[in-house]
Amino acid sequence: MKIIILAKNRERYVSGYYHEDWIRAFRKFGECFVYGEGYPGYNPQDRIEDVFAKSPFEKSQIDLIVVGTSWENEDENNPESDPHPNIKLGHLDIPRVFLLNKEYKKLEKKLCYAIENRFDLICTVHHDFEKWSKQTGLRFLRVPFAANPERFEDFGLPKRYDFGFTGGLHLGWTDMRYRVKQLLFMNSHIKTNLPLARPFKRNPIKPEFRKYRIYWAEWGAGIILGRDLLGRRVVPFGKQYARLLNMCKSFLCTPSAIGIIGTRFFECMATKTLILCPKDGPYGDLFKDAYNCLMFDPDLRDFLEKMEVISKWSKEIQQIVEKAYREFKEKHTYEHRVELILRELRISK
Repeated sequence: MKIIILAKNRERYVSGYYHEDWIRAFRKFGECFVYGEGYPGYNPQDRIEDVFAKSPFEKSQIDLIVVGTSWENEDENNPESDPHPNIKLGHLDIPRVFLLNKEYKKLEKKLCYAIENRFDLICTVHHDFEKWSKQTGLRFLRVPFAANPERFEDFGLPKRYDFGFTGGLHLGWTDMRYRVKQLLFMNSHIKTNLPLARPFKRNPIKPEFRKYRIYWAEWGAGIILGRDLLGRRVVPFGKQYARLLNMCKSFLCTPSAIGIIGTRFFECMATKTLILCPKDGPYGDLFKDAYNCLMFDPDLRDFLEKMEVISKWSKEIQQIVEKAYREFKEKHTYEHRVELILRELRISK
C-alpha cells in the first residue's frame, strides 16, 4: 500500500505524541510519503500535483491520502483552518481520509474544509460525529485516541504513588481538574506538592489527604525552568512521563475540551495505571466503572473514599488494572485505529 500523508512535522512536539504515533502506525501498513511544514521539500506554493511529483510514487500507485492531525492551522489569531489552500483534493479519485483534530477550535471552518475536499471519511474522537455527518453530508467515524506501546508500557516499576496528575488544568474548558485540586490543596494557587520542587515550604495538601502518596504537578511548577532541586523536570516528558505513570497506582483522567476522551486514558491502560475518572463523561462503550477504570461522583463527595480504596491496592483494584491493560493490547493501539479506518474504506492491507 502506498500512502500520502499531509502533516506538519511534530517529531519534537512533547505534549502531543499522537501526531507522530498516527504516522508511525500508518507506516506499518504501507509505504508512506509525509509532506508538510518541517519536512524536506515542503513549499507553501505547491499543489497536490507537486506533492505527487515529490513523492516516490506514481499517481496511479497511490492507494490513500491522509490529512493528519497536525495539518490544520490551529493558530487562534488566524481565522482560517486550511494551512495550504493551494492543495485541493476534491477532484481526485484516490480515497481520502481526514483525521479531524481539536474539534473545539474553528470547527465550522474545518467542516467547510472537509466539504470542499470531498473526503471519503472524516475521523473524529468526538461523540457528536453523527450530528456533523448530517450537517455536512459526509461520512464520519468515531475513532478514539489510543496509545503507542513503544512509548507506553508496563515497566514493572514499584507503585511509589497512590495518585497522580500532571499537566494543565484547562479551566477554560473543564472545571473538574480544578475542583479536584481544590479538594486536595489548602491553597489552589500552588502548582505542586512535591517537596523538592518547593523546598522549605509546608505541605500544601489538606490534612485528610496527607496519608496518601500524591504526585501533583501542573505546568509552571518547579524552582526554575520547570525543574526541582535535583534538576529534574517536575512535569516529565517522554519516557520519564511514561515511567511516572507506571509508578502511580492511579492517575486523574478527565474528559477535556467539549468532552473529548484524551490520550491519557489509554496511556494509563498501557502502563498498568488505574484510570480514576468522573462518572459523567461521554465514554460510550470505552470505559465502565469497576471494570477497566474507577469512577468518582462529579460532585467529588466520594473522592476521599476512592483514594482510600486505591491506596490499599486490593486484588479487585489490580484486576481492574489488568483488564484495562489487556484491552489496550487487544484494541487500543494506533495500529488498531488504522485497521478500523482501512476496513471502513474497504482498503486491503
